[in-house]
Amino acid sequence: MAQSDGSRPGGLNTLLIVLIGQMGCLTLVVIALSVLAGIWLDNSFHTKPIFTLALLLAGVPISVILMVFVGRKTLERFRLQGGATAAKEKESL
Repeated sequence: MAQSDGSRPGGLNTLLIVLIGQMGCLTLVVIALSVLAGIWLDNSFHTKPIFTLALLLAGVPISVILMVFVGRKTLERFRLQGGATAAKEKESL
């Protein structure tokens, strides 16, 4: 039976699961691209670990910055949806 107050019972839990999944995938993609680009550059210039390590170390802060950006956008979207739901409830009363 649906709740009549319009609240989303698992909304926050679902948001957190999606947010953690997005951040995990984002981190994986950034680090994988850094390693692959570093290996390619090292093979091109015959400098074995230099570019790989440099890009890997540069990928970590980039990944953190992207995680903060994605997290803030997702939370803002969730807040806006919650505000729209509250406004619809007030109109229906």
